[in-house]
Amino acid sequence: MAVRLIGIGSLMAIHWLLFFQSIKVSNVSITLSCISTATLFAAFIEPLVFRRRIDWTEIVLGIVITTCMLLIFKTEIRYKEGIIYGVLCAIFGAIFSVFNGRVHGKTSSANIITYEIFGGFFMLTIYYLFSGDLEGVSHISVNDFWWTLLLASVFTAYPMFESIRLMRHISPFTLILAVNLEPVYGIILAYFIFGESENMNPIFYVASGVMILSIILNGIIKNRR
Repeated sequence: MAVRLIGIGSLMAIHWLLFFQSIKVSNVSITLSCISTATLFAAFIEPLVFRRRIDWTEIVLGIVITTCMLLIFKTEIRYKEGIIYGVLCAIFGAIFSVFNGRVHGKTSSANIITYEIFGGFFMLTIYYLFSGDLEGVSHISVNDFWWTLLLASVFTAYPMFESIRLMRHISPFTLILAVNLEPVYGIILAYFIFGESENMNPIFYVASGVMILSIILNGIIKNRR
């Protein structure tokens, strides 16, 4: 079990590396929109892992999201590298979430999060050793260190712990739906924080809006069931 959890933590680390790389080569709005495609990938991955039938409403949702992503890709082609990293980030995020649902109940949530964070730390250490960026980590300012600690604990580790506990009541797919509301407030906050660099083509906002609304609608349908 410990080895499996460390492996899942490694997937989490790859997810975060791709997330920040996508932001680095594009911007926050592009990255957050791409993360919404995690729902599409979860719709296919979850039935395989849990050995259940594919829900066709999830497939329809996936088609809508894919269409919206193609529109975003076409109108914001200058960010194609960021879109590729963002979609890969969504894939690893979906895999990570689904496997978390698989191991839930086999050990405590505290054990799961502890081993996964260790696995993530191990993967990131290997990455920085081979990329040659490890030296840059040691030059973090005191102010950045405290901000990083806050983000890592309150806004990452604790929500992960709670999300694992939530899997007692909801499926990984439903959890990913909730997480996919992040683009709603993320894109708005990004505009106010980063200003003009977050200005996108109007089609981007239309496609993102349709994508997010379809996700919410799917959640409502599942709840009524």
